Amino acid sequence: MLQRRIIHGGVVMKEKKHIQIEENLIRETMQAAMKKAPENMKYRIMQQIETEKALTPSKGNIDKETGNVLKEFGSIFGTMYAVLAVMIAATYFLFGQEYLLSPQFLGAAFLIALIFSMLWLIARVDSHLRSKKEIRKQ
Repeated sequence: MLQRRIIHGGVVMKEKKHIQIEENLIRETMQAAMKKAPENMKYRIMQQIETEKALTPSKGNIDKETGNVLKEFGSIFGTMYAVLAVMIAATYFLFGQEYLLSPQFLGAAFLIALIFSMLWLIARVDSHLRSKKEIRKQ
């Protein structure tokens, strides 16, 4: 549409009125096409937010266990000493005192100590890697 700049005779006023009528027509068309939200939409959105908030772990509750190292150490090596005590008692009653000092028995005792030490090492490495992963998440 050709825009006229002539003020004489009210031509500019007619063009402004025509543009305003077109804008009102576009607004009415858009408002008619717009969908209205259901009445309970606010309730459903708030319920979804509360559900997600309840299911996600909170970052503020992550506390490091101060006695974790000592607890693992005590449980793993306590079990090791219990296994060694049972093994020593069974060997003493079945084979006698001489077999307790033999290289076969000492090798088996050393192997058990080595296995439990490796178990403790794996537990410590796992704990360290988990703590690094938690730090990265924050």
